[in-house]
Amino acid sequence: MEEELIDAVPCSSLAVDAILRIGTAGAIWGLCAGPQLARKRGLSGITRASFVAKSIGKYGFQCGLVAGVFSSTRCGIQRYRKQNDWMG
Repeated sequence: MEEELIDAVPCSSLAVDAILRIGTAGAIWGLCAGPQLARKRGLSGITRASFVAKSIGKYGFQCGLVAGVFSSTRCGIQRYRKQNDWMG
């Protein structure tokens, strides 16, 4: 039943799902890494807050972009070959 559902979902929906999930994980990573990097650079006040906000956006965007490209490429190749290479 699950295989039939995966085959029925469009590649764009899978890509958006991957972007949201992994992009959120990247934003959380930026939230954790940003303050540490700002402290190493000696930033404080508004400049520190700005740096942390930019790192959250940067990590979220980069991770989401990679996840979206990977997911849509994998789905497109899978549909083209008409084979599922995942075991299980």
